[in-house]
Amino acid sequence: MSSPRSKLEFVSTADAAQRASLREVLLASMPGKGGLWVPSVIPQLPADFIAAHQADTYADLAEAVITPFLQTELGSDVLHRLCQEAFNFPVPLVHPPGFAGQAADRIQVFELFQGPSAAFKDFAVRLLVRVTAHVLSAEYPRFTILAATSGDTGGAVTEACAGIRGVRAVVLYPRIGVSPVQESQIARARPGVVALSVDGTFDDCQALVKRALADDSLRRVGPLLTANSINPIRLIAQVPFAFHVRRQLAAGRRLGIVVPSGNLGNVGAVQLARRMGLSVDVLVAATNINSPLPELFATGHYQPRRSTPTASNAMDIGAPNNLDRLLAWRQGGPAVSAVTVDDAATLDTMRRVRSAGGYVLCPHTAVGWKAAEDLLAQPGNGDLDVVVFGTAHPAKFPDVLQAAFDDSHASTFPYELPKPAPLSIGNDYEAVRRVIDSTQGFA
Repeated sequence: MSSPRSKLEFVSTADAAQRASLREVLLASMPGKGGLWVPSVIPQLPADFIAAHQADTYADLAEAVITPFLQTELGSDVLHRLCQEAFNFPVPLVHPPGFAGQAADRIQVFELFQGPSAAFKDFAVRLLVRVTAHVLSAEYPRFTILAATSGDTGGAVTEACAGIRGVRAVVLYPRIGVSPVQESQIARARPGVVALSVDGTFDDCQALVKRALADDSLRRVGPLLTANSINPIRLIAQVPFAFHVRRQLAAGRRLGIVVPSGNLGNVGAVQLARRMGLSVDVLVAATNINSPLPELFATGHYQPRRSTPTASNAMDIGAPNNLDRLLAWRQGGPAVSAVTVDDAATLDTMRRVRSAGGYVLCPHTAVGWKAAEDLLAQPGNGDLDVVVFGTAHPAKFPDVLQAAFDDSHASTFPYELPKPAPLSIGNDYEAVRRVIDSTQGFA
């Protein structure tokens, strides 16, 4: 694989004249004039990349994909160690049973929820925290990682940061809409974590985080960083997903990838992989009713929405953070489509898949499965293999399991769930500011 001759720079999607180093991007996750950071150069793959890495472990494959972005900055030995530490859990591609002779027999689920928080966010956040600590710790003995979450990011951030000396995670989540399992993961008491239960929506939480990141006065106790998907290292860490899926299929098979989508970071990572030269024939962003993306792609009109609660709560996002990146990589590149799946179809899909062969989908993955079924029903897709990204363990959503199956225990969560102990606040920036400006929560 080709790699830049000098350290990779990042540029703003809003102003290509704005450039930043890795260190600068970690310290300021958003450009000062709007837009989002993206790599200044998209590295191109050699034609034999998949064949050359066919037998690699996932961690080794991920290292090879990420190398052009980070190796020059980190060094090969450090990047190897960080990938081995971050990606140390299974990444199975599963073929749910019960669909022999049907189009759905060509759907597989890429289970990205085998990590410590049981959600796909583990991959990106674990690498991000390690990269950040390596790059900044000599200069800054303490720093705060700030995140808004609609469910899964918060658990991944707190799992990645808890107990690490000098690192504090401050996580904001909406009081209504996060499942009990998710809240336990986010807000159980432990060193290095402050959980703020906000009287508002995820979009409110996200707005509070953005305001704090733009507040230069909030640096008294160390840098204020973000673990949300606006951070480009998180997105880079997800690019290997599509490569791993591609190498699981026989050479020459047509591949469709369906990504349950809220903030659009994961689907953006697949699109970036395609721009690097990876062969993915069809890419679909599967969204719930909150997303403005299907309307944008259909009409060219972007209208942010006030989000409303759905069964697929982690995707209840009416103003997706990563839209600028996705549009930048879609322009002049392979097509990306977007579809909406409502709650009735989500619950029906969960029931049908479980009834067919016993496989239980989380509600977000069910949104993806329904979109995959609709994709396979389209003319010309009779030879398409479809992989749905499985974003979270179904047991994280007992209320949805109850609604779908009349059984909140249809799936069992694999980890202990202590009682949550959050700080409850209003939709109030000053309350957030007081926490960040203190030393509360440092391990």
